Amino acid sequence: MALEDRRLLIAGAVVVVIVILAAIYLMGGGGGAQETTTTQTPVETTTPAATTTPTETGTQTATQTQPAQTTPSETTPTGPQAMVIETSKAFVVVGPVGAYVPDFDPKGKPIIAVKFEVDEANTKPVEESVSFVDINPAFYRNEYADALIIVGRKSADPFIREAVYEAVYKLSNEEVPILWLGQYKVVFVYWSWVQGLYYHPTLDIRFDLISEDPNAPVVDLGFGGYSNGPNTWVDVTFGWPDTFDPAADYETFGWHIWHNIGQTLVTFWKDETTELMPELAVAWAHNEDSTEWYFVIRGGVKAFDNWNNKTYDITAVDVLFTIWRIARLGLDPSWMITEFVDVNNSQVLSENEFNQLLSQGGIYASYGSFNGEVKSLDELLQAFGYSGDTAGVVKIKLYYPYAPILSIFADPFTSVIPMKYIFDNVEELQGKYEEALQASDFGKNPAAWEAYIGSGENEPSHILLHQKPIATGPYYVKDYKEGSYIILEYNPYYWNKQLWQDLYGQDKPQHEVVIFLINDDAVSRIETMKSGQADTGAIPLDRLEDIKGYTMEGTNFQIIVEEKGLSPTIVFIVLNAMKEPFNNTKVRQALMYAIPFDQIKTSVYAGYIERLNGVLPAGFLGHNDDIVTQYEFNIVKARELIKESGINPSDYTIKIWYNKGNSQREKVANMLKTIWGNLGFNVVVEPLEWPTLLSRTEKGDFDVWIVGWAPDYIDPDNYAGPLFYGGTKFTVLQVDQFQSLSELRTFFSG
Repeated sequence: MALEDRRLLIAGAVVVVIVILAAIYLMGGGGGAQETTTTQTPVETTTPAATTTPTETGTQTATQTQPAQTTPSETTPTGPQAMVIETSKAFVVVGPVGAYVPDFDPKGKPIIAVKFEVDEANTKPVEESVSFVDINPAFYRNEYADALIIVGRKSADPFIREAVYEAVYKLSNEEVPILWLGQYKVVFVYWSWVQGLYYHPTLDIRFDLISEDPNAPVVDLGFGGYSNGPNTWVDVTFGWPDTFDPAADYETFGWHIWHNIGQTLVTFWKDETTELMPELAVAWAHNEDSTEWYFVIRGGVKAFDNWNNKTYDITAVDVLFTIWRIARLGLDPSWMITEFVDVNNSQVLSENEFNQLLSQGGIYASYGSFNGEVKSLDELLQAFGYSGDTAGVVKIKLYYPYAPILSIFADPFTSVIPMKYIFDNVEELQGKYEEALQASDFGKNPAAWEAYIGSGENEPSHILLHQKPIATGPYYVKDYKEGSYIILEYNPYYWNKQLWQDLYGQDKPQHEVVIFLINDDAVSRIETMKSGQADTGAIPLDRLEDIKGYTMEGTNFQIIVEEKGLSPTIVFIVLNAMKEPFNNTKVRQALMYAIPFDQIKTSVYAGYIERLNGVLPAGFLGHNDDIVTQYEFNIVKARELIKESGINPSDYTIKIWYNKGNSQREKVANMLKTIWGNLGFNVVVEPLEWPTLLSRTEKGDFDVWIVGWAPDYIDPDNYAGPLFYGGTKFTVLQVDQFQSLSELRTFFSG
């Protein structure tokens, strides 16, 4: 769910699920993609070996940990030096081709070696990069870390992945371009008349899947004749979606809305996290190495344009156009398409063309109890239990196998937009829809659409959808007033009314209307919640005890506060590593020591957060606190590191930004203002509206900001990549495993 701007305190999952899912990543041959579950076992705490960071854009070299026992060197040091990182079960050695490998004692552990050569021509300069598109939000680049992140992303070997991600976790702890704060606990906050709440770690609730006691009170909202009652869901919250264009939105509020108004190829049912189910795709299959995926599109789906009271039929062309357009725009979530999907070599197939392809063999499917080769479209549809109409087939071409790709296609940013809606409503495209279809040979050559759709935030189709979203899901956006409210109503053209019949015995959900009340004042949100005007709300964690058990006068209804374990959502402080003094590793480490986490945990988050020491949260492959520094609050140590860094703190004014209305981040920012001020820095705290904050920070126009991260999909790559990858491209990137230093040195010299 990407950038997390607020605490939607409606949740409930156990972190064990995350542990299992994070380990699923084996790609099998013959039968196509296979899932193998592995679990991490407790590891013995060891003394880290020497860790060196030879190069880092704009920074000094990192501090070294205590060297392990070494063996005599076989060669004379020349050229760049490889980095040696001890993990729980292996040593990871990473460096450029020709790197000198320093002496170290492998202690009988396997050695994972990664060598690389930087592609200078295709590596974008840091200062020209965009956060979460080309580079992490700190604008920090470390070629060694980047090589490890890409190896972790592409490797199918579970042992290598675990070792590499532990190394990444350790580096993120040592280099700290981001000051890691904590991992949230999952909390429910709701009135007892609410029924059927559930939690999913990457998707928010769907309002048509939850219900209310029919005897719930009816409370007037004071505007537009609306009231909160059994048929209306009201959430009092703060902030504002960054945009209503799913191809550009990369934050929790916008994804919450699109999960309810949009439809993706596949989805998860409620709190299910392992088995994807059909949505717009009624069946799917892939080739033997899982680099080509085929999605059969559901027939009879309509998109509702409530702004013009029109509907559009959804076809395979619209699906491909949607995915292609995400890549073409190149906005925040686009990396999840451009990194993995070769959009210009993806295409639309007719059912007959796909049937002929299936008859040739080599296409596999796995769904429910079926796992094997499919030879016809009928056989594939039967495996998925589907017998209705279809609307074409989309072939998605990947650059390389990537196990979480189906989960990416469940994310709301891939919600399908009818191509004709854009061509009907963008002035310069009006009357050109058929021309564009024919130019692309009806989806056989999507690159032809480049003549009609541009890139960037000023692209006309983005401006249209930014203001006027279109709905294929159970709801549509009926009205909104920025900073005040967003109103959704159930979609009368939703394709799956049978679901509502099964749940409620009618052609509409119980929640016919959904209202987001926007209020940046936490005290006012609490009063709105207590009045019964809202079913749930964004209540500061340190104020939960104030409302827990509150009973509405004259009723037995109470406000419930319910904790359900750790969530995968994390919160952290981003430093601008392009700028002084944050381009100095010792300064960053000093600031990490100058964070009073225990005080923050109790006084700001009321205990609903656990310490995080690196980029990967607990429960994910690679998270291992036994091998990293525990930064306990130590102002003396912070001052020592500042002195060692060589900077004069009084020369710097630090602006700390947070999203307006987030009282927890406001408190953290003001704590840091006092403590960092005592280190000698001049510190200013400033709140910004959520869209403004994202706009200002995405190109590096900031000093420090506080933000959270909710995963797009359950894999360590979805933390290491967006939050630590520096955008380095490689012409050479090789990984191998050795037992001796002589073999290792031969590998790097070759």
